[in-house]
Amino acid sequence: MNTLVYIHSHAADHLAGLGKPEPVAEFISQLERNPETVGDYRQPDPRGRMIEVKILGRQAVLFFKDPFAGLVKILEIRNVEGV
Repeated sequence: MNTLVYIHSHAADHLAGLGKPEPVAEFISQLERNPETVGDYRQPDPRGRMIEVKILGRQAVLFFKDPFAGLVKILEIRNVEGV
């Protein structure tokens, strides 16, 4: 059973504007299949949630697992230079 992956609108806009969105789209599919996937780095946000950061080429995907809602939320996709 696949897990729901929620993508914030500004992250979806960034994804749509990528010249080569395939690596990021493949990673999102991986999150759907395996919500326990971890990023390359972790950082707590002000609310205490552990934000995962996955580097895919020149893009960084910031996401966290919401076990209470049973989904993964992608907060942001941005150029690595902007992280």
